[in-house]
Amino acid sequence: MGNFSVHHLIYRYHQRKRVSSKQNIDAYDYQAILEEVRGEIARNHAEELAKEMGTATFRERMRSLITRYVNRNSLADKLDIVSLVDAIYNDMAGLGLIDAYLSDSDVEEINVNGWEPGAVWITTPQGKVQASMAFASAEESENIVTKAARLGGVTIDGAKPYGDSFLTRGIRMSGAISPVTDGEIGAMASIRKQKPSFVTRENIIRWGTMTAEQLELLSVAICHGISVAVAGATGSGKTAVIGLLLSEVPDGDRIVTIEDTRELNLVKRDGEGHVLNDRVHFLTKEPPNPITMQDMLIHALRYHPKILVPAEMRGKEAWTAQEAGRTGHTIVSTLHANSAREAYDRILTMCLLADTTLTEERLLRNIVSAFPLMVFKRQLPDGSRKVMEIFEATGVVAGEVSGNTIYKFVVSGKESDEQGHIVKIRGEHLRVGSLSPKLCQQLFDEGVDLEFIYRYNPAFTPLKGIS
Repeated sequence: MGNFSVHHLIYRYHQRKRVSSKQNIDAYDYQAILEEVRGEIARNHAEELAKEMGTATFRERMRSLITRYVNRNSLADKLDIVSLVDAIYNDMAGLGLIDAYLSDSDVEEINVNGWEPGAVWITTPQGKVQASMAFASAEESENIVTKAARLGGVTIDGAKPYGDSFLTRGIRMSGAISPVTDGEIGAMASIRKQKPSFVTRENIIRWGTMTAEQLELLSVAICHGISVAVAGATGSGKTAVIGLLLSEVPDGDRIVTIEDTRELNLVKRDGEGHVLNDRVHFLTKEPPNPITMQDMLIHALRYHPKILVPAEMRGKEAWTAQEAGRTGHTIVSTLHANSAREAYDRILTMCLLADTTLTEERLLRNIVSAFPLMVFKRQLPDGSRKVMEIFEATGVVAGEVSGNTIYKFVVSGKESDEQGHIVKIRGEHLRVGSLSPKLCQQLFDEGVDLEFIYRYNPAFTPLKGIS
């Protein structure tokens, strides 16, 4: 119980374990006060704190609870109450300088490169800067990273000194400690915050990430049976894009999502808390007894989804995804790649892990058929995120994917500060191509108005009655 903190209790809450915090307090020294307050908060407030973790109100709420129990039980008769609350909060909240940045709604990423001054970097919409605070020691940095990992049920220790976890919904962390890092330098971590409340249609357009026309094309495609994948590097905002697109799917269309950690929150509720839409969310499971994305993807097909969302393809689940995409399911997913065209080769590489007997060219043709539309998103040097390309794949020629670039972000210039750092990339989203007659026909057969289709191919002539 001596190392128990609010982060431990949130971890136990996530694991649905019961927290028992009964203490026999004989003397009100600091440790006894700490244990009593821990016990009260664990028994009475685990669920609400789990929901508030990482929000701007968490610190205030936590301090308020500590103050309440200290005052109610007259625990601070001989101690300065402000100092006492500060000490208890630091022991219970326990993420040190990271806590302040987690509570800052502007912070998107926290990157820890050790314990020394200048080793922590913070990314906001305004750019990337070094944190003004530092850890007290290498040991403190390691303690905080291991404690943060436990929030998602992941143990980082000497036996397994690295891992991926989540602090709470929408906040992911990859962390490592010695011996895979230099013990004198301390822990390494990358914490990424997704802010779904900010990723709205209005904001995406205002930020210049996409245009209203691009959003409409992708939304119409997904809602009418056309599979879409979003490619890009880590931190480019791929999940945010598919979350926005999926939020526009009609409430009655069943969406089944599969994620390693829960980031997509597609459930809509009315004012009384009643669920309004048909959404199913699954999670994979880490060892021991792992449950992989491939396992859950096969299982999810039995739920009769209108849209199936393996949130990120990284291995042989890509084979099952493309097979489902060619057999009547709409697939929406993400993957790591450096361009829209390269994304198809990346999917091919993943599919080959499934030990298929198909030739690479035959398999590539299947992948093109499964994913007609590919979106490429990138974080530019000024920190902004842009949809760089929307590409339609139409076939395979001499082993290479052929197709049409429908939209492209064209860079026209840049602005730099006095130190030469790029502070703004200038450019615009341009329509540079048309949809193929085949894709236009698919949209027409699914009930899309000709007026909309003609915007993307004025020469299209529908083959009415032929599907």
